[in-house]
Parts: sequence; structure tokens; C-alpha cells
Amino acid sequence: DTFMSIKTRTDKLLGKKDINGVYLGKNDYLIEKYDMPENSDKIIKTLNEFNETINYVNLNLMLVPTSISINNELLPNNVEYKSQMEELNYIYDHIDFNTVNVYDTLKDQNKYYQMYYKLDHHWTSYGAYYAYQEYSKLNDINYLSLNDFNIEEVTNEFNGTLYSKSNDYSRKSDSIHLFTLENQNYEVEYVYSKKKTNTLYEMSYLNKKDKYSLFLDNNHPLIIVTNNDIQNNNEIVIIKDSYANSFVPFIVNHFKKVHIIDPRYYNEDISEYIKENQNIKDGLILYNMNTIDQDIGILTIK
Repeated sequence: DTFMSIKTRTDKLLGKKDINGVYLGKNDYLIEKYDMPENSDKIIKTLNEFNETINYVNLNLMLVPTSISINNELLPNNVEYKSQMEELNYIYDHIDFNTVNVYDTLKDQNKYYQMYYKLDHHWTSYGAYYAYQEYSKLNDINYLSLNDFNIEEVTNEFNGTLYSKSNDYSRKSDSIHLFTLENQNYEVEYVYSKKKTNTLYEMSYLNKKDKYSLFLDNNHPLIIVTNNDIQNNNEIVIIKDSYANSFVPFIVNHFKKVHIIDPRYYNEDISEYIKENQNIKDGLILYNMNTIDQDIGILTIK
């Protein structure tokens, strides 16, 4: 770590603007590069065929631009970067089912709250909240306001993936906030590991390096969250990357059950799973733009 830190300091003195695919941004931001995608047409075909298979489900696609699109003004001076929005809009234009636009609200709310961690590639709980708000508006859900939640800073010592990739240890650590409601009554089942709990958070990660993994105990093939306070039988399936882990704590307040599937680890037929769980009438595919093209799981969705 010491030698890598020395190398990074030397590179900065020499005027280098990125290290290991990470731009050394302003205001303590480290911003992950975006490479032009190669699989967009395959992804479009896969997702449209999946929608045909489960055409009775109200399916939505949420592609989340990353920090490079929302915080582009914080990139180093005179950097030419690739925009994600052209490719995001191309995919949306060719999708046969609902698409959720979160760019506008993330860009707008970024003036007031921090939508992305400075030293990690994920969005913050505030970013996930405003995305939940846009999903809710599109699907006629009476979303909860910020004032409905207890918002707690659980750490201010989060040094994430971009901190590790850049070895730029001069930057100020991030805070992680949790949004909770009074007297939450959840059952959380990690199906493959046969673990059950009553919380969406694994707080032991606060003592580890990868603190973002406190959301839903990192990534699992299949998680089922039951909200015992919901009186109806409405259920939703979320097919996702790790961005969804901090989105789930909001959407669970509107469905009796939330089925969370990570195609990177779930090796069975997702459409068959949906058909077997007949109360699933809603679906959300949630990926960030840096993950979707390289993800080995999304092309296996069927």
C-alpha cells in the first residue's frame, strides 16, 4: 500500500488525470471511467424476449447512469470522456416495455444531496431514494417522503472500490446513511444460504473494508423479503446488480414480498421462478450503466 501510494502521488505530480481506470476528480471525487459498450443489441434482444415470456408482468427497466454522467463537472480539466446517455437512450428506445428515467432527478437532486459516493462506484442511499421516487411515480405508487424516514449516518469512514483502485489515500472518507421506518416488521430470507433475519442490513460490514455490503449482506442468488405490515398480496421481482441493494429498503414498503434475483449467481430459469410465484405481478430490472455491458448474468435472463 505504501509503495502504491507513493506511485500515485508521483503520477499526480506528473499531471496524470486517471489511475487504473479512475479519474482523479475535484472535491475529493474519484470517478470511474466509462468504456463504450459492445453488447447493447444482445441485451435489448434478451430483455425483450424475457418480457414476451412473462408478458402478464408489469416489467420495468431502470438503467442508472453512474457518477461520470451526474458529476461530469468534477472531472479533471480538459478530460475527454464518453457519455453514457447516448447508449442509455439507445437501449431505452429499443425496449418494448416500461423504462424508468432517473437521470434528470439524480442530476437535479445532486445539487442538494450527494447522489454518489466520492470513493466508491455505487450511488448513495439518497441516490437510491430518488430513483425509488421515479419508479413509484411511473407505477402509481404513493412513495414515502424523506421526512417519513429516520436517516442515520452509520459510518463516516467508508473508503470504497475507487479508493482501492486509485491508491489515492489523500481523499476524505465517505459517509453511509440508512433510511429506516419505525417498527419495521420484515422477514429476510437468503434462500441459498438458508439464512433468515429480520433486518435488511448486515451491520458487521461496518467493521470491514467493503462497508457498502451492509446493504442486503452483499450479493446473493436469491433473497425474499416479506413485509408483514402489508395487507395485500402484491409481490415484485427485482433482477439486479449491486446498485439495487440500497434501493430495496425503499421498495419493500409497498409490496408484501420482494423477490431479489442476481443473475450472476442465480443459475435457474427466472421466468419459471416468476410463473411458480403467481402473486408476482410487477418486475424491475435494475442495473448501472458501467455494469450492464460487462455483466455475465444479464444475457442469461430468460
